[in-house]
Amino acid sequence: MKRNVLILIFSGVLSVLPHFALAGCHDLGGFSSFVLEGSNTVVLYGGSTPMGKFDVENCDVQPQSRILLLNSMVCDGDEVMIDGNRCTVMNVSSLD
Repeated sequence: MKRNVLILIFSGVLSVLPHFALAGCHDLGGFSSFVLEGSNTVVLYGGSTPMGKFDVENCDVQPQSRILLLNSMVCDGDEVMIDGNRCTVMNVSSLD
C-alpha cells in the first residue's frame, strides 16, 4: 500500500513539473517591429498586433536598435542580441 501511494505521488509530481519548467516562457518568434515602453521594457509586434513584452537588463535599447531573438521561445533569464550585444531578458509575457 505504501508503495502505491509513493508511485501516485511521484507520478503527480512528474505531471506538474513541465508546467513549472515553462513558466515565464513565451513564443515571440516572428515579430516584425518593437516599441519601447519606458527605458527598458520592449514590446514586440507582429504586424500591428502586440505579441509579447520583456524587460531588458544590462543593455541600452534605443528606438532604432536592432533586436535579434536567439530562440523563438524566450524565457526569463534568456539572452537576446540588441545592437550586437548580448542582453538578459526578464519578466517575459505574452500579449496575444
